[in-house]
Amino acid sequence: MKLKPQDLKSFIDKDRRYKRAEALLIGQWESLLLSEPWDMPMITRADVSFAKTLSEANVVKTDVDLSTFKGVQKFISHNNSRLTPDVIKLLKEPFL
Repeated sequence: MKLKPQDLKSFIDKDRRYKRAEALLIGQWESLLLSEPWDMPMITRADVSFAKTLSEANVVKTDVDLSTFKGVQKFISHNNSRLTPDVIKLLKEPFL
């Protein structure tokens, strides 16, 4: 899978959008708290979508598996306090 121009630009620039998706994929969401101590960042639908895109393009090495039910359940369990019901629904949607 190839990255779309906007996604490729985020990857090259290592912008905030990329850093959020990367933190999600490498299991280091808490590291964002160090860079944004005034904000308790929640994982958004956009974060999940971009993370899936990066993972499918094999751009970020990850142990987080968002393509299987077991992987999604593990991710939800590990990040439950950072996920809104809307994001949980998005994650589970492919398996319903």
